[in-house]
Amino acid sequence: MSRCEAGKIFLLGVGAQKCGTTWLESELSGTSWFSNGGIKEFHVFNKLVAQRRNNPAKAMIRRRRKGKLDLIRLQEAMRLSPELYFDHFDYLHLREAAVTHVGDITPAYSMLPQSSFELIREGLTARGFTIRVILLMRDPVERAWSQLRMRNRLRHERQNAARVTAEQEVSQLRSFYRKPNCRSRTTYEQMAETLEAVFSSEEIFYGFYETLFQQSEINRLTDFLEAPALTPQFSRVVHASPKQSETVEGLDAVLNDMRAFFAPTYDWARRRFGPRVPTGWR
Repeated sequence: MSRCEAGKIFLLGVGAQKCGTTWLESELSGTSWFSNGGIKEFHVFNKLVAQRRNNPAKAMIRRRRKGKLDLIRLQEAMRLSPELYFDHFDYLHLREAAVTHVGDITPAYSMLPQSSFELIREGLTARGFTIRVILLMRDPVERAWSQLRMRNRLRHERQNAARVTAEQEVSQLRSFYRKPNCRSRTTYEQMAETLEAVFSSEEIFYGFYETLFQQSEINRLTDFLEAPALTPQFSRVVHASPKQSETVEGLDAVLNDMRAFFAPTYDWARRRFGPRVPTGWR
């Protein structure tokens, strides 16, 4: 199919974090048929949920008084008025005739409540979009561990924090995977339940990080998106947080505890996807 038959598709990438979403966005953004306006993660609806306890307008006024904000950024305006979010993507689609797909890939959306997805669906369908949701998953232990490594890497790069040693990383890992911020990004069965309460099975793509970087899986994805063929640069590495090379005593015990903790997620994946679950999942 040379062009999407629907002609107007919105790609909603909901995560999960550390499961290949940044690489996927970079490949999609290199095509002529996809546009996100140069912004991968809009962070609109997760911020709306967080701001229920606060007043975002007052927060921006305080920042202006401190000289920290000259203009309201696009995403901040969208959080004040979500209708701007839908209008923005409507404009991106209309701006260029070659663009048949627009989208927002924000991994934090994987933790949204059902009401947020209902709001998204209503706003997009009102503007004539066909919705395609993408959820990428990764071995729960590996995903959680990668999240911790990313957190430590960003603290070093952005906050000038000292590099974390291999021993310190293992010590952190003992408690990190149990924290809500990590657990909620790893329990794919809960994400799926929420998504399927709002979107039909034909609107949701479930993929795996471990099998994403191969042409057959990309073909399955572009078929789902009703998009032109895509031949990615599979060797490209984006925002990697590599493991440390040192062997640390006690690591295996921590990993075993993590496998037991995420056992319900492993069990759900095997029941739901059967042989499609990567053999490398622990």
